[in-house]
Amino acid sequence: MSKNHITIRIISTIPDMVAEHYYFIKHVFPDLKEICLDHDIVLDYVDLFYSMTEKEFNSCRSVIKYFESIDSDRTFYVCFRGQKLGCVPTHEDIDRLTLQKYPELVNYIGNMSFMELTVMHAIHPFEKYENGEIQRLPPVKHSLFYFRDEHYLDKLSESQQEIYTCKPECDDEFVQDLKLAMAKDLIFQNKQELDGVKDSISHINVRKYEGIWYENGDLMDIIEGYSQEYAKLKNQTLDDLPDYYKKFSFNNSKGNFVDFICENKSLKEVMIEDFLSELKLEFPEKFN
Repeated sequence: MSKNHITIRIISTIPDMVAEHYYFIKHVFPDLKEICLDHDIVLDYVDLFYSMTEKEFNSCRSVIKYFESIDSDRTFYVCFRGQKLGCVPTHEDIDRLTLQKYPELVNYIGNMSFMELTVMHAIHPFEKYENGEIQRLPPVKHSLFYFRDEHYLDKLSESQQEIYTCKPECDDEFVQDLKLAMAKDLIFQNKQELDGVKDSISHINVRKYEGIWYENGDLMDIIEGYSQEYAKLKNQTLDDLPDYYKKFSFNNSKGNFVDFICENKSLKEVMIEDFLSELKLEFPEKFN
C-alpha cells in the first residue's frame, strides 16, 4: 500500500452504536476523503465488524480477523463506545491459529470483551508470532475514541435498554458498570502512558459527546441505511454483505439517534478537527 494511502478502521459494539457508524460514513467520511484528496492522500474506510464474512463470524475467527485488519495499516483507528460492554469470548470462541499468532491473548481470554481485546491490540504494544519469531507491535499511530454520554438512557424503555446496555443476567448492575468503567480506563491508562513518552509517534485522542434521541425513529432503518452506505462505499450490493448482518431483529427497535453534539458543536465538526490534527502529524509535508 502506498504511504499516501491510509485506511480508517472503525469498531464499536453492534448494534447499539450503528447510528454513529451511519453518521460517520454518511456525513463525516465524505468530507474527510475530500480533504485528503486535496492533499494528495487516498483515504479508505473499513468497518471491522461489517468486513467479516459469515464463515469467519461462525468459526471462532472474529478476533484474528480484527487483529489482522488492524495490523495491515496501523495508522488510524476509530472507536465509539456507549454503555454496552459486549460479549466476553472464552477459549471456545478463539481458535488455535489465533492463539499461535497472538500468544499474548491467552492472558486475557475470559476477562476481556471482544471490544476490549481489539482496543488493546490497537493502542497497547502487542505480541505477534510471525516468520518464526515474536514481534512487538507498536500502538496504532492515531487512535480516536468517542464516548457517548449516558443521559439518554433515562428516556428508554426496559426493552430498549436491553439493546443499549445489554446487562447479562449473571451480573448485577454494579458489576456490569464496573466492567465498563474498567474497559474505558484501559484507554485512559494507555493515553497517559503515550502522553508521557517524549516524541511518541502514537497518539490517543478521547472525546465525550451526546446523542440526540428520537423516540419515534426506528433502529432497523439506521441499520439498513448504514448497510446500504457501506455496500455502496465498497462497490458492493446488500446481497454481497454476509447474511448475519441481515438477521438483526429486536422486540422493540423503536427509537434512534438522529444527531450528535460534542462540546457545543456538531460531532461532525469536532471529528473533522480531530482527524485534521492527526493528518497534519502524519503528513506534515502535505499540510505546510
